[in-house]
Amino acid sequence: MKFSQNSVKKHTSFFIEFLKIRVIIELKVTRVKVMKVDDKVISKSDIESIKEAVKSRQPIDFFCYTLTPDQKDRFLKILRIFLDECNQSYLFNYLSYCLFELLDNASKANAKRIYFKEHNLNINDENDYKNGMKDFKETLDEDALHYQAKLKEGHLQVHLLLNADDVISITVSNNTKITDHEFHRIKDKIEKTKVYNTMADAINDIDQTEGSGLGIITVLIMLKKLGLASDHLKFKTTDSETIASIEIPKGTLEEL
Repeated sequence: MKFSQNSVKKHTSFFIEFLKIRVIIELKVTRVKVMKVDDKVISKSDIESIKEAVKSRQPIDFFCYTLTPDQKDRFLKILRIFLDECNQSYLFNYLSYCLFELLDNASKANAKRIYFKEHNLNINDENDYKNGMKDFKETLDEDALHYQAKLKEGHLQVHLLLNADDVISITVSNNTKITDHEFHRIKDKIEKTKVYNTMADAINDIDQTEGSGLGIITVLIMLKKLGLASDHLKFKTTDSETIASIEIPKGTLEEL
């Protein structure tokens, strides 16, 4: 079949316009505004950015290198503004605790990689892992400034991604890969929590390896108080990051 020169030009022009439209659509869908969290009071610009993100149904991403008390406080203020703008202010008391635990876990996970490397321990070896965790938390508390500097030097970040579309999602990620051992521990806690209704149910049935062991369990119990099953908390890992997400479909919220 032969095509005339005009026909070829017409189809070529159409194809180019189609590609332009596709690129514009993809850019619009994937556009994420990324903002660094500093040890400062949240600015008017930040507040407007959050409101605009909710209004336009676009995700907004905040990150930090070290999770200081001031930064934790600022993250919680960001969450409050986000939920207020979503008309879901009543969720703050529940989700603020969940966010605090997920941010804390992500920050410690990054610091743990530095600690294990400096102590010549293989984080993927079960025996090295158990030995390393004996003094990790105490060392982290005693030498906080050292780890803050190393986290920034290594570009190890903690991100908070907020999105309000058909699903309200709160996603915390850190740019280190979780180990198989750590992932199985999380999955085990999620399974155990299905039979817990209160913290008292969990106190005598926790793994003490990394401290109290109650963080993830308490997050799940908080979600249960909202009538949300454990599958509303999702964990996944890639070769370069670990991601924890709380997802609440709007239809579910209307029923609460």
